[in-house]
Amino acid sequence: MRISLNEIKSRAQAFSKRWADASDEASQAKPFWLDFFEIFGILTSNMHNAWMRFTCGRLKSDYHYSASIVNNNFTWPNATGQSIRDKHREAIEHAAQAVPDARAQFAGASLADLYDPLSMPPTLLKAHQKLDAAVDKAYEASGSKKD
Repeated sequence: MRISLNEIKSRAQAFSKRWADASDEASQAKPFWLDFFEIFGILTSNMHNAWMRFTCGRLKSDYHYSASIVNNNFTWPNATGQSIRDKHREAIEHAAQAVPDARAQFAGASLADLYDPLSMPPTLLKAHQKLDAAVDKAYEASGSKKD
């Protein structure tokens, strides 16, 4: 189900209102980062990447990620109007945090080096596999290896 522009505006306004009176950055940072890692986790999952590869346009071999075609038509786990279950949200947030943590272990490596299929560090591969499993559970998908 597609999220409409009005729904995006509504969520943005609700987010702004929720954080309008924030005064203690340290106590407010955790909820903000958890929201961030939920979105980061879903957008970096195989679920979203399969959608992106299917719907994106291409210029040569590069993907053209369009907000109006790819992002706006992507079905988020809570797009049906029902909230994503807390256990799924927490699992996605926790697994998503593990991805940059794994990357940080290889500070001198480029993203091309880190994501080379022949030499991807096992800790980073495992972090992505756990993230994919958490996102699949939120969608109640079987987690097939085929896209």
